[in-house]
Amino acid sequence: GFAKKEYEFLSGIGLGPENPGGFINGKWKASGPVISTVNPSNNQQIAKVTEVSIEDYEEGLRACNEAAKTWKSLPAPKRGEIVRQIGDALREKLQHLGR
Repeated sequence: GFAKKEYEFLSGIGLGPENPGGFINGKWKASGPVISTVNPSNNQQIAKVTEVSIEDYEEGLRACNEAAKTWKSLPAPKRGEIVRQIGDALREKLQHLGR
C-alpha cells in the first residue's frame, strides 16, 4: 500500500504506490527512470512513477496516429457517445479526482 494512509483514496482511480507513466496501445507501460511524486504542502512522497523512454514515446506516437485514423472513421454521433461515456466515467470518480 501507500506509505501514508491518507493517499489510499488513489486506489479508487487505479493508482498505486508505483505506477507506469505511459498508456500505449491500451496498456500501461514505461521503461524510463523512476521519479517520486510529492505532496507540495509537506514534501511527503505520495507515489513513484516510471517515466516513458524515448522508445516508449515513439511507440505511443505511432499508436496515436493509428487511433486517430480509427476515430476519424467513426460517425460523429458515435464519437459523441464515446465522449459522453468518458464524462460519465469521470463523474463517477469525481470525489477521488477532486482530492
